[in-house]
Amino acid sequence: MNHPRNKLMQLHDAAISAKGILIFALSLWLHFSLASAGNTSGTKAIVFEQRSFPLLKLEVDYTPADARWVEDVAARTDAARRALNRIMPDALLAQVRVVIAPTKEVFLEIVGGWAEHSAAVALRTPPVPTVVINAEALRTVTPLEFSRTLLHELVHCYLGLRLKKPLPRWFEEGVAVIASGEAELEDSADVALAVLFNRTIPLREITQHFPSNAERQRLAYRQSASVVRFLMNEQGASLATLLAPFLAPDGERRISELWNPLYVEPLEYRWRRSLLSWQSWVVALSRSGLFWLLVVALTFLAWVVRKRRSAAQRREWEEEEERLYAALDEEEAKEPQVEEDDDAPRPPWYG
Repeated sequence: MNHPRNKLMQLHDAAISAKGILIFALSLWLHFSLASAGNTSGTKAIVFEQRSFPLLKLEVDYTPADARWVEDVAARTDAARRALNRIMPDALLAQVRVVIAPTKEVFLEIVGGWAEHSAAVALRTPPVPTVVINAEALRTVTPLEFSRTLLHELVHCYLGLRLKKPLPRWFEEGVAVIASGEAELEDSADVALAVLFNRTIPLREITQHFPSNAERQRLAYRQSASVVRFLMNEQGASLATLLAPFLAPDGERRISELWNPLYVEPLEYRWRRSLLSWQSWVVALSRSGLFWLLVVALTFLAWVVRKRRSAAQRREWEEEEERLYAALDEEEAKEPQVEEDDDAPRPPWYG
């Protein structure tokens, strides 16, 4: 007969074994996700090499085919970090890891299918924050867009390390878009049009996740940046000043406000009202196809009016000329006619 204590020991050993198996399985998954993700054919493992840049506090994982890009990626990542340190309340001094995924399939294998429309993703997993780059997508963009993408993802790494509690997705993405300089006038026009035609995405729907649809996802990023910009203007603050309270010792309480519908819904109402001004109409129309259609229509109308005015003026000139000639003819008719005398003496030079 087994003693109850022996049974407990057996259960304890079984639990330890199960936990060990789980940890081992998780380690294998991480290893094959970040170090040897499967290639597009799925028959051959892709092996990553790593190069360390101690002075830059940077590690770059890459495949041999992408070795020629490593120096450029390291330099751009360092430049993005220095730009981030100028924008944020304090500096990002932690070690950063960059993984260059050679294809979109490998990229999605590492970060997940939700990032189908992304060129890079920040994985804020300790101990080293990691930026995974979709090299296939970034080969098609300009160097400026590449640098902005790196800065955008480093913002996520910075916030993940410095904040005691996660931010709502709309707020964090808005901060990243503004910090990286990705927000443009065209984005503001699209958001203004969305507000005018009631096509915006409620903030409560983009608190956790963004839409998977590419067009709606683009609007979610632009809208998030617009709301954060509105907060900056409302408080008369720079981005660093806006973020400072969330990094303070009581930052967790301030972050909780951004999750509270009693704070977010009035904020959303004020933001929408600010975009219904006449300035927003001007910006929206100036960046839309309707504006250029209106310009063409007005130009054509101005041409028609000018042509009609010119024709009317020419008719007036002709009528005036006819009246003038008629008056001259009438004056000539009234003058006495002087007949020449052929017998009068002629000058000597007359032939």
